[in-house]
Amino acid sequence: MWPEVRVPSRRKKTPQMKKRVLVTGARGFVGEPCVRLLVEQGWDVVAVSSAAPGGIAPEVAWRQVDLLDETATRSLVADVRPSHLLHSAWKPVHGDVMRSVINVDWLKASLSLVQAFREEGGERALVVGSSTEYDWDQGTCTNGVTPMRPKSIYGACKLSLQIALSAYAEATGMGFVWPRVFFVYGPGENETRLAASVIASVVRGQPAECTEGLQRRDYMHVDDVAAGIVAALKSDHQGPIDIASGHAIAVRDLALAIARAAGREDLVKLGARPSPPYLPPLVVGDASEAERVLGWKQTIGLEEGIAQTVAWGRDAFGSE
Repeated sequence: MWPEVRVPSRRKKTPQMKKRVLVTGARGFVGEPCVRLLVEQGWDVVAVSSAAPGGIAPEVAWRQVDLLDETATRSLVADVRPSHLLHSAWKPVHGDVMRSVINVDWLKASLSLVQAFREEGGERALVVGSSTEYDWDQGTCTNGVTPMRPKSIYGACKLSLQIALSAYAEATGMGFVWPRVFFVYGPGENETRLAASVIASVVRGQPAECTEGLQRRDYMHVDDVAAGIVAALKSDHQGPIDIASGHAIAVRDLALAIARAAGREDLVKLGARPSPPYLPPLVVGDASEAERVLGWKQTIGLEEGIAQTVAWGRDAFGSE
């Protein structure tokens, strides 16, 4: 049996010390609402992005850093000395991310980030995981029950990171939580993703060309996802936990509901694009553990969430 290794904290603690959290990917689709929520809850937030900083809240301290640069990352952590880490940065989950070898770079960068965080006295790290770690052929995915069998390099790198960091946390005594996120929609979504692509087309009066869309997926509004992530950060839970609604909707029904809310259901063209060679008919998470352990569950219904997203999309994409 290997001896336990513990990294001593370099931080002098006082009862009045405000919890300082370093948030990576702070300008991202999921990261930005996490930052807002943390500010609302009174955290001392240092937000990191590779893009130009600012624009969320005046209370947030911004750093512009390329996390793939290990030297810059270590310098950042040594300077900030956070008590908590919320690591959501990764190559954006759209386009070719599932097949891109850059996922290996993010695996290495994430390991270095968490190690630097712990060595500077960091107490609790949260790293955002993905439902792609699971064997999607199982349909329903339950933490600790469903086999982990990713079918993409993205999912494989996420799973590898989770395994390594769980062992590292146990060896060093670091608090560590890994919220696995399923399918997300909402304001701020990239135009290449499903909901935003449909909105962008219909608000411009253009056809929204879709596949048949028979596959069913566990979609949640991004604000609910952010609330689940922040609840996981604040909890004492150690290891993976799923952030899911526990309900699935057919992709075609989601696209039609979005277009209907925009008043242009006629522009959705189902079957206009070929479906990928293999899509599992169902991918849905189990919400029971998060509700029991974190006291968190989905609160934004589909109708409300779609209405918010369409309103945002009208401003974001406009008409051409």
